[in-house]
Amino acid sequence: MNGRMLVVDDEALFRQGLIHLVRNNPLGWEVVGEAADGEEAIQAVNSCTPDLIITDINMPVMDGLDLAERIHESGQDIMIIILTGYREFEYAQRAIRYGAIEFLLKPFSLDEACQVLRKAHERYRRKQSDIRIREQYSQVDRTERLREELTSLLLGQQFGEMIIRLEGLLDEASGMPLPQCKAEIHVLMKVMTDLLIQQLQPQESGGFDQFGPDPLLWIHTVPEAIAWARCKSEEWLDMMMRHTQEQQDHVITRVIQYIDMNYSRTCTLQAVAAHVHVTPNYLSHLFKKETGQGFSQYVSKRRIEKAKLLLHSTRQSMADIAEQTGFDNSSYFTTVFKQMTGLSPREYRKQPNGSNSE
Repeated sequence: MNGRMLVVDDEALFRQGLIHLVRNNPLGWEVVGEAADGEEAIQAVNSCTPDLIITDINMPVMDGLDLAERIHESGQDIMIIILTGYREFEYAQRAIRYGAIEFLLKPFSLDEACQVLRKAHERYRRKQSDIRIREQYSQVDRTERLREELTSLLLGQQFGEMIIRLEGLLDEASGMPLPQCKAEIHVLMKVMTDLLIQQLQPQESGGFDQFGPDPLLWIHTVPEAIAWARCKSEEWLDMMMRHTQEQQDHVITRVIQYIDMNYSRTCTLQAVAAHVHVTPNYLSHLFKKETGQGFSQYVSKRRIEKAKLLLHSTRQSMADIAEQTGFDNSSYFTTVFKQMTGLSPREYRKQPNGSNSE
């Protein structure tokens, strides 16, 4: 990968010779501009964004040292090679603090110039490699942070917060140049695809390719990219909400089946939660949300329904009925029965079938 180089010298013949040298030797540099003094160089820097400036130190208007200082103060990460004569060498060393990486002493040979420029390119190559590595790690960090954030919102079923977060991400991306905008959308689509793979089977989602970044290759404006990403985000969110609801329905169905089969034995919230592989707090909240009644209330109601059937269809004792319906003792059974029906078990048994109150 060639770096971009700006040549600065007040001697036009020398500039052209140096440009010819760079263009006709494999030194890793592309000359993107030239200037006759420091002021021209400042203007050229803004227009051609070089990675390296090779500049004479002794020039009119603005010399090479002032140029190096201006570049340094601007915060631009540009390497500088100083061209200087022997009598200026001590003076030129001050340029080191302004980012000068090498010095070429005039007059210099072709081999000396090539050696310095190749050395500068190796430095440039390492710097670009470091930048790519940092960008890759930065993207990995962003991806992991976003995955953790969206996973947390999904687990908490905070879909309102999810919508706000996705809109915020797209709003941020809409203010970026197109390449960065596409990169941000690519991260978002990768995270959404990963979460789909975790939550759904491919046949449930119609395949995961629909959230891949390939369509971005044919998008050439930021508004188009944002519109596409917003559409895909809405599709993804709809799929996740439907899947979450289906999972909840399945959990509640299994819970009710478990209660129906085990209400005559110990049937605690903790035991049922372990059976369906959720936490007790989550199950308590979900059960109330889906059935409109608390878990304990539902279990007690199911037990009392069975007890009412036994009271009218058998002559079993209160103690036996209490045991068969999951109550620890007949006293507690009587208390719960009266709370739920308004009658004691004995009063209920005396009533004709069909005339009992609730």
